[in-house]
Amino acid sequence: MAFPLKILLIVACLFFSYSYATVGKPLQEAVDSSEYYHNKVIKPASKSDLLQAFVYYRNRKDESLKASDTIKAIYSFRQIAIIQNKLGILYDSETTAIEALNLIEKLPLNKVTRESKVGIYNHLGRIYREMYDYRNAVLYYQKALDLAESKLQDLVLRNNIAYVHLKQDSLQLALQEFTAIYADSKIYKDSVIIARSLNNLGIVKGKLEDESAIKDLNAALEIRLALGHTSNILGSYYTLSKHYKRTGDIAQAKAFANKAYNLAKLSNNSNQLTHVLSLLVDLKADPEVSTYKKLMDSIQKSNLLEEGKYASKKYALEKQERLADERLLLIEKEKNQKLFYVFLSVLLIILAFVIFFYLDYRHKKQKQLEVYHTELRISKKVHDEVANEVYHIMTKIQHPEQDNRAVLDDLEVVYNRTRDISREHHDINVNEDYKELLLDLVMHYKTDEVHIITKDMSKVDWPKISRNKKIAIYRVIQELLINMKKHSQASIVLLSFQQHQHKIQITYKDNGVGCEIKKQNGLQNTENRIQTLNGSITFKSEKDHGFHVLIKV
Repeated sequence: MAFPLKILLIVACLFFSYSYATVGKPLQEAVDSSEYYHNKVIKPASKSDLLQAFVYYRNRKDESLKASDTIKAIYSFRQIAIIQNKLGILYDSETTAIEALNLIEKLPLNKVTRESKVGIYNHLGRIYREMYDYRNAVLYYQKALDLAESKLQDLVLRNNIAYVHLKQDSLQLALQEFTAIYADSKIYKDSVIIARSLNNLGIVKGKLEDESAIKDLNAALEIRLALGHTSNILGSYYTLSKHYKRTGDIAQAKAFANKAYNLAKLSNNSNQLTHVLSLLVDLKADPEVSTYKKLMDSIQKSNLLEEGKYASKKYALEKQERLADERLLLIEKEKNQKLFYVFLSVLLIILAFVIFFYLDYRHKKQKQLEVYHTELRISKKVHDEVANEVYHIMTKIQHPEQDNRAVLDDLEVVYNRTRDISREHHDINVNEDYKELLLDLVMHYKTDEVHIITKDMSKVDWPKISRNKKIAIYRVIQELLINMKKHSQASIVLLSFQQHQHKIQITYKDNGVGCEIKKQNGLQNTENRIQTLNGSITFKSEKDHGFHVLIKV
């Protein structure tokens, strides 16, 4: 039966494709509407409506895939699957739904994709139920139920699962579930769901030979007649016919079967007609017809089961292959990440070595430069302060009348200056009591004419200060005191110390004649020393207003 239907569908598709492409603009505007074709799928007046909708959604599906609009393509796939199911082409409907499922599983889960998944899973559950593949039917209904968010979806899907239990003759389980669904549907106050749960309760009770079954079936029919839903009314007629056949009331069974048949003819739905005609044949007393029908039903059931197994296995295989591919991609990605991190680590190590050697080289060059400048200063100082004095003494000695005592005094001056130069440039042992070392330096420049005051020197935690910083502080204070002794003519000098964690602030002030700041020689060396330690030094002086220095290191 499926083969002629497929040929009919292909011919009809070609016909409607041609019609769809050649109609005039007013008609095009009238039919080019998703809502219009959606209504044809939900409430088809005839098979022609379903075929027109099939062509429309097939074209939309192709356009959406071409435009990479996956969401719209999935929607079109779902509509096509519904159409194929209504046309009785279950295998094709299953395949189309699985194609939609393959697409949706590549998308992240959100409100839209969740709703689509629920719909596809529910559709597959229905298809498998009609194929008598009850295990897969329950499996996909349950998948849909796990994703369901609304109470309506929950009731519908629970009803579908319970109906599968009914088809499997798990009557007590079905009764329990339908009773719970009926109670919940009354709270929800949805007449369609109430009628459906009552109808299903009646079926279960009838199979259990419960006399209240007919009451539930009639109550369901009354609600459906009031609602006017032809398809549901036909379902109640069909159920009542089977119930009366089971109880042996053949007259009532035929009466309801004929009512169902008349509605099926009006709807022109091949599935409904097939089911009702099958029911009418069952009510005939001809044993040969009954045997033939049972044989055909058995063959059809066997074919449906085989087709269903093939499609579901194909879907499972494709899913496993996709997961394997994703796993391989993940492994490759992790491998590339590891290689990247290894490369980055090697690069960072090489860069660290380069920076280390560069800084070491720069430090050595800086030290060499400092040594060079120090030697230059010593040389200049020796020339200016010692060599000239020695030459002057030599000149005095050349005159016999020169007093030896005066020469000795001059020699003492030269000695003292030589000692001062040596003190300025000797190696400093900062590992000893550094505070005493600084006080000794200060005392060396303190005279009867120059008073040097130190403030809070003992409050500095000198043992925790680095060696380089101690040497720099010593040399800077030494340079400032030398500068004071030579140029400032100061009578009072203040050295104030403050410590903020590991930072030290030193303030130097004197009341000397002041000067115009020119960073040459000693002052320039002082600034260079502080800057090598990432510190700062600020000079401030005005003529006749003393000399002020702020050091932070």
